[in-house]
Amino acid sequence: ANTPRVLHSSVFNSHINTHTMNTLSDHWDTFCSTLDTLPLTPPFILSFISSTSSSIGVSPSELKLFLCMFSGYPLALIFKYLLPKNNFFIKHVFSILTGFWILQFILGYQWIHCIIPCILVYSMLYLFGSKSRYITFLIAFGYLTGGHLYRMKVDYLGWTLDWTMQMMVITQKLSAFGFNYYDGTLNLNPTVHQKQRGFHQLPSIIQFLSFILFPINLSIGPAFEYNDYIALVQNQLIPESVQVENNPMKPNTTGVSTKVKPTGCEIASLWCFVQGVGYFVMHTAVSMYFPAFGQLTSKDFLQSGNVLVRWCKIWVSLLGYRFKYYFGWKFSEGCGILSGLGFNGIDKKQNTVLWNRLENVDVLGFEFSQSLRDASQSWNKTTNLWLRYYVYERIAYSGWNLYGTYFISAFWHGFYPGYYMFFMAVALATQVHRNFRRLMRPRFMMEDGVTPGRFKGVYDAFSFVVTNCTVNYFIISFVVLAFQASIDAFRCLYFMGHLTLLVSFVVFSSGLVPKPKSTRSADTKTE
Repeated sequence: ANTPRVLHSSVFNSHINTHTMNTLSDHWDTFCSTLDTLPLTPPFILSFISSTSSSIGVSPSELKLFLCMFSGYPLALIFKYLLPKNNFFIKHVFSILTGFWILQFILGYQWIHCIIPCILVYSMLYLFGSKSRYITFLIAFGYLTGGHLYRMKVDYLGWTLDWTMQMMVITQKLSAFGFNYYDGTLNLNPTVHQKQRGFHQLPSIIQFLSFILFPINLSIGPAFEYNDYIALVQNQLIPESVQVENNPMKPNTTGVSTKVKPTGCEIASLWCFVQGVGYFVMHTAVSMYFPAFGQLTSKDFLQSGNVLVRWCKIWVSLLGYRFKYYFGWKFSEGCGILSGLGFNGIDKKQNTVLWNRLENVDVLGFEFSQSLRDASQSWNKTTNLWLRYYVYERIAYSGWNLYGTYFISAFWHGFYPGYYMFFMAVALATQVHRNFRRLMRPRFMMEDGVTPGRFKGVYDAFSFVVTNCTVNYFIISFVVLAFQASIDAFRCLYFMGHLTLLVSFVVFSSGLVPKPKSTRSADTKTE
């Protein structure tokens, strides 16, 4: 007798919940529309964006992103030379206002999605202290996760520019910020790095937002440490002079150290700018004839020619694909150098000032690396440091460090299957290479474990070829992203990379290869 009444109640509650959700959605849409109509950008700039994007064939959002990347150079000059040197408050306000304007210029109303997690993280640290570091990590990652999932739902495999790009960098800053606060307050056994990066009290909301919204490289990163930024603002990052050792072997030198003023940031910045432009030109040229995504998702291409020809074309297309990253990273690095944030001390071997604090890629180091460790350390370097200090070293169980770090890296990128196919394969490949190096390298060294043997060059050449092929093979899934598209692309190469990896794992992990006679630490160093 109660069934109709219960059913009616359930239907009524469902109707109420649906109505409530629709009402909230309508209010949110209205709020976002209001944000989009705020007159924050002069009309002549919007008109220029519209006409230029139509004439050169790029979307307005992409053109806005490029202009904001370029604007990092004049903004760096303003920050370094025009703002009052000792008025830290003015510097913070400048960073907040210009950073906010850049976000809304690129993203429209979506800027709010980059600000909400920042407010949540700061509130959590303010209310509960540094012991909430893991919660702040989850807040930042959770919000980014929502963005990735929503994008997959509304624009699967699309290339529409949205807020997740900037949020990926902000997530690194937020998660590091929480751990830095913990390291400076409650961490009883900090490492050297944790001591250097930790701070003893929560910065003000102005300092915090200034760090997050620093406009010089807000558009595409890279991330940097809070202590480095605050030292820059307070004129403590770059010393008035640095100690340089004179070379007694050179004419007119005495071998006595002297103090010199750090110089050369303008030249270093210009060199990054020139490199960035060069990589952009090369990316455009290669992609015109060998588009990576277009080739790897084309059935005609995957079935054309023989496997060697296909592999060569894929290799060239992936090189052009990487040029796009080199362009963005070098361009952004130049902005950071010009602001002063790129200062990184003295190269004691060369006695030169280093401006590579924000270096995100060592192009030659990556392209000619002889191990996956070297390749990893040369690619997206600031992200790798973040993964090392705030993921790898924070995982309690050492056996899970490697795979856990690669999984978090994939999670940070998003939820397309291609990310996980790539990072998990590279994690296994890294383990295989460690075993290979430990068992094989000593055979190409002299007994002292340091002097190269007669055929050490053969080992180096082989390592280079294997590393290059491994990276270019498995990165296919990172480019095409979709599971079936990745399988189809791997199939056109007969899954040679996967089969080689599995066989190598068995051979070098099962004891089939005897240990070398030399067991010196220099020979058995793992990578």
